[in-house]
Amino acid sequence: MTRREREGFLWIILAAAGFSVMPTLVKLTYLHSTFEPMDIAIWRFVLAAPIMWALVAYTRRSQPVQTDEKLPVTRLLVIGLFIAAAVMAAFFALERLPGSTYIVLLYAYPAMVALLSRLVGDKIQARTWFALVLALAGVALTVPNFTAAGGGDAVGVALALLNAAIIAIYYLLTRRALDGVVDVSRASAVMMISTFVIMLMLIPIRGLQLPQNPLTALLLISIAVFGTVLPIVGVNIAVQRIGAAQASLVSTVEPIMSMIISMLILSEVIQSLQWIGAALIVVSVVVLQLRPRDRIDLSIAHEAG
Repeated sequence: MTRREREGFLWIILAAAGFSVMPTLVKLTYLHSTFEPMDIAIWRFVLAAPIMWALVAYTRRSQPVQTDEKLPVTRLLVIGLFIAAAVMAAFFALERLPGSTYIVLLYAYPAMVALLSRLVGDKIQARTWFALVLALAGVALTVPNFTAAGGGDAVGVALALLNAAIIAIYYLLTRRALDGVVDVSRASAVMMISTFVIMLMLIPIRGLQLPQNPLTALLLISIAVFGTVLPIVGVNIAVQRIGAAQASLVSTVEPIMSMIISMLILSEVIQSLQWIGAALIVVSVVVLQLRPRDRIDLSIAHEAG
């Protein structure tokens, strides 16, 4: 495995860690406020966008970029719209579905990424398909009480699958938009501009609660930093280095991390089947890294288009 690929795997693990801590932060926010899900969704990006640009400004000041590269701004702004669409689909799906059902449906997106990659001409090896099957089985076992949770209504299921499809398209668009981009942090900040604008437009339509106490404000900032800025930058760097298909597969470690965080902070009980599911996900990630080096390089060339 090359250094570039190791960095890609590290960044997608960090992104998954950021996404996995968000459910616990959201639950704590509900406990200490009267916020509704959409309030948190709006605050998440209203805070994350300026934080992202502050990070870009600090990075460029401390480590000046040698080249003043031109970013594909239009494509990046379009990708930001996909982020906003994913947030909205998730919100409305969770209103209709149990959380466990939603998570299992959401994690259809690695399979969608693999299929879409194949359709656009990228080569997906048999080992990757095998890892995908292991990962999806692991996700199904990891989510607690999935079989007893109920399927929800058809609209909720459709919205969850739509969310998965949007995320899959996001991975593929990001892979191509960031091909050759040096300053991925600045590109990520540009993406967030359109998401930020969409969230601002929602405020006069539905209103927005203000934080009722310092703890709620701190939790919202944590959601913006750890649940938004870190994951978006991490995913963007990862798909640039290891490709959309592999990055989406490795991201299936997120339910494991979320499960462990909930166990440690919220004292949730972890069932034996969940540990088996976690083991399957870990095995799937290991399988992805066992490919011969020459095939890795060839796969990346195909993913780059």
